[in-house]
Amino acid sequence: MNNAGLLLGRLLLGVPFIIWGALKLTGAAAFSGNLAKMGLPSPLALAYLVGFCEVIGGLAVVGGFALRSASILLALWCLATDYLVHFGNRTAFFDHLVMAGGFFVLAAVGAGAWSLAKDRTLGLP
Repeated sequence: MNNAGLLLGRLLLGVPFIIWGALKLTGAAAFSGNLAKMGLPSPLALAYLVGFCEVIGGLAVVGGFALRSASILLALWCLATDYLVHFGNRTAFFDHLVMAGGFFVLAAVGAGAWSLAKDRTLGLP
């Protein structure tokens, strides 16, 4: 059950990031408007960068490839967007907090056998 549970967890955490990243890439002009309102530099380039990172990070989590690095980066991403974007919205704030927790758990236990990971064992080396 551990491998099936890890695969399910990776899918539930990774697929939304793939979708969100793809939406940002296809709607980069609209998303860049939100980034511009936040006063961020080069909003269109940043929109493409964010979309690309979310797609790649989501794919890494789903496949279990470079899982620990991708999970830690996506967890930190969730915490950063929580603070910068979702702080005033309790529901979105806790949604991102929960996702960060899930990513940290994946980073701690590894990808499991049903993955592309070289290290398929549970637990830290």
